[in-house]
Amino acid sequence: MCNLNLKIEEFKRISKLADSTKINYLRGLKSFCNFLSQKLNCKVEEINLREIHVIRLNSGDIYTPINSTLLDEFLYEKASAGVSYHKLNSLSSALKSFFKFLYRNDNFPDVTSSMRFDLKKYKDRRKPIRILSKHETLRLFHSIVTHSDNIFNEAVLFSLLFSTGMRISELLGVKVNELDLESDMLLLKKTKTKKARVVALRNGFGDVLKHYIKINMLSDCDYLFNKNGKKLSNGDVRSILNIYIQKANLPHVTIHSIRHSFATYMIDAGASIFIVQQLLGHEFISSTEHYINPNYTRNKNITIHEHQYVYKKVEGIINSVCKNE
Repeated sequence: MCNLNLKIEEFKRISKLADSTKINYLRGLKSFCNFLSQKLNCKVEEINLREIHVIRLNSGDIYTPINSTLLDEFLYEKASAGVSYHKLNSLSSALKSFFKFLYRNDNFPDVTSSMRFDLKKYKDRRKPIRILSKHETLRLFHSIVTHSDNIFNEAVLFSLLFSTGMRISELLGVKVNELDLESDMLLLKKTKTKKARVVALRNGFGDVLKHYIKINMLSDCDYLFNKNGKKLSNGDVRSILNIYIQKANLPHVTIHSIRHSFATYMIDAGASIFIVQQLLGHEFISSTEHYINPNYTRNKNITIHEHQYVYKKVEGIINSVCKNE
């Protein structure tokens, strides 16, 4: 017996994937469950991976396990429905990760090794990540300064995202005791690659965080960004970002766009791609190359009244920190 539903729960409990990756994979596996449920005309809870196909013989029925044909059919169906390359890649990765898990833990055949679905054919469906130019970044911060009811906390949050290039899941996982405020550094223990790394903050930002911790009355074991003692979620930050993007009349961007923006700004400033790779925490240089936007519109030496207002506001925040130290 290899109940699909139970095995997915086991995969969820045991696998050591990053939380964000696990959430995406589980979403993909749920879609696969629904596909099989319709295909086999049974409830999701009844799907047994060892008894997918039935061969009718005079001597009785013989059941055979799932094979790669159904996996291919699932992905082709999604592709025919116009699903993006990114989503197809995520679905394919979810299936491969799950069946490798079954192979390791249940000696179940890894049927993904014989899949014929060619993901490369759908690469032209990839949409370039929309990044914010420097001009647009200043407009975003102007929107925060102008409209926020929690200006200091939100300015700190987005300043860290824009100045470090951290993944949002990494930043939201940071606890106070992982900060080295005297050295303007923080230790990321929970990363997508499962490898801890040190992140350098802007000079003097440790003092800003000292003030942030003080006014929010955070203890060492608290998450740096939390709501009522609970860690802020990606959705919380996404909602906050969307508000200020709309108020600034900027095109829609995702939180992850900030990370891409950081990489492009660094290259634009003359940083080596290998330095950017280290800052982003990428294992492979090819990942970093994907982050750099070749069509980035640069905005140098811009002097606009509203931007000077932002600078003065930020300077005022820093000055208030110094007075309270």
